[in-house]
Amino acid sequence: MDSLQKTAVCLLFLSVSSSATDSQFATFICNAVKTEYNKTATISCTGNKKITNVLVKRCENCNKQNSCLETIINTWVGNDSSENGRIQLVLQHNVSELHIQEVKATDQRVYQWSLHSDAGEYYNCTTLEITAPEIEPNFTGNGRKLTCLSPIGHRQRQIHWFDGHGNNLTGSASLVSEEGEGGLTSLTSTLHETPTLTASEYCCTVLYDVHTKRNKTKCLSAHKAVTDYLRFTPTPDQEILKTMKYPETPKTKKEHVATILVLVVLVLCCFAAVLYYRHRQRAMAKGNFADLLRTLLPILRQHEKAEENAPNQEV
Repeated sequence: MDSLQKTAVCLLFLSVSSSATDSQFATFICNAVKTEYNKTATISCTGNKKITNVLVKRCENCNKQNSCLETIINTWVGNDSSENGRIQLVLQHNVSELHIQEVKATDQRVYQWSLHSDAGEYYNCTTLEITAPEIEPNFTGNGRKLTCLSPIGHRQRQIHWFDGHGNNLTGSASLVSEEGEGGLTSLTSTLHETPTLTASEYCCTVLYDVHTKRNKTKCLSAHKAVTDYLRFTPTPDQEILKTMKYPETPKTKKEHVATILVLVVLVLCCFAAVLYYRHRQRAMAKGNFADLLRTLLPILRQHEKAEENAPNQEV
């Protein structure tokens, strides 16, 4: 009986010790980071025990096997930096910081941490999101085609075309993507319309983020230079421009001439209506006078006959 009690006490002690050991690393926190392109990103993990060694790997998917093949930090072998010092580990007691200088689009990954201390090991995954520069598109055009260039950005961004009435013309455009510096891309979209570009206005929209629908738009009109419109809209991709309210477009000389001609025609129509009304009034007046004469002539004739007969009766 005593041996059973001793065994139970030992098991309880081991269980409590194991729980205490696990709880020592339960407070470790690794943060996700969002950094602008070409800036310095700092990913940190903080715990309640001194960190002795760190292993950091880049992953496509932390939950997928064999996706974390690139080791960038391994203090077990004395490797606390990589890429010629662009990526460095700063280890201070219970804080581990990974500094990535001049971040590139290819740095946007999941980072798997393996933290070691006297109390045991701790594993976690953090994400680094890179915000690419949102440079305004370059818009050029000639008789039969328009070209919209988005010089740099994430490969996920899109280019859409619309005319001044909000009609989606993207299906008539061709897209060329070229690899740029730091894992970014350059997009060139060309809109072809035959026989000529007939709409009064064409708009090129670069969609930088398909989730937030953040975008920039440039429009080209026949009567003015390219104008910039910065747009933010929560609508679906294909509806980006349909809900946009463009600033009022100043009228061209042709539009002013057309408006003047319409006003002149309206004035002439009013003047003709007035003349026609007066003509009808005069015609009606003449008709009434003729009717009056027709009524009075028999009476006058009877009166003349009566005067002629009066002398004869006296004789």
